[in-house]
Amino acid sequence: MRHFFLFLTSALFLFLALSALIFVNPLRAQTIKDTTWKHELTAQLNLSQVSFSHWQAGGTDALAYIATLIGKSTQTLTSTVWTNSYKLAFGQAKLNGQDIRKTDDEINLESLLSYKWGVHIDPYVDATLLTQFAPGYTYSDTAAPVQVSAFFDPAYIKESAGIGFLLSKAFETRLGIGLREIVTDKFNNYAAEPTENEVKKVRVTGGLESVSQLDFPIDTNVLFHTKLELFAPIKTLDRIVVHGEGSITAKISKWFSTQLTALFINEPDVSPFTQIKEGLSLGISYAVF
Repeated sequence: MRHFFLFLTSALFLFLALSALIFVNPLRAQTIKDTTWKHELTAQLNLSQVSFSHWQAGGTDALAYIATLIGKSTQTLTSTVWTNSYKLAFGQAKLNGQDIRKTDDEINLESLLSYKWGVHIDPYVDATLLTQFAPGYTYSDTAAPVQVSAFFDPAYIKESAGIGFLLSKAFETRLGIGLREIVTDKFNNYAAEPTENEVKKVRVTGGLESVSQLDFPIDTNVLFHTKLELFAPIKTLDRIVVHGEGSITAKISKWFSTQLTALFINEPDVSPFTQIKEGLSLGISYAVF
């Protein structure tokens, strides 16, 4: 119940922050004609299957899929821009003689409200949630699978405020201060303090944040995307948490696309090594809006 209460508290913080920026603004009294919403939603399904029968050269039956839903809704007013974005992804694979294993799992939600202060400088408040749908396991050849995570265990919640800089249509960056909460239930190692022996289910850290994003069209049907997030805890500025992602998406036709993705995470309190995940996919992609 404690992590649920913390999640509700974070949501209330975001609601109050957004309400303050909107209703304190004297330009808020506008007609409906001044309000515009733009929605984007893309659904992707990537499948891979191979099977053998009396195949002399050897091989293993395999079936894998990854389903992804990526969307964004943006409301633009005279003095504010409110962007709500989300990414939902889940994938599994089954090799001959093995149980079904998870290959991808992500719930990534963000709500960002910017105030149009200057031509390229905008104050903002932001809230993010990062977690997963299903339990996660580690596998070895000699032992049974070991569960290391679950839904909302861990969950990473962050609230921040600061100044954003729109340097071009393709590149933007922002600097601010914020709170980062790591919420756990059974897998408390994610919330553990490196200098303490006390077992904690929730860890709250104040710090400085930096977020930079680049969306650059390489060609008419090829888009390069990269995003870098840094969070430096006030008490341990030398233990910076780094989340970076990058992708190249090529639209083959209305229905088909291919994508190369990479994700790296450097979180010193969880692992001394940089965590890296990469993938190459070809599948069905459909833009709803």
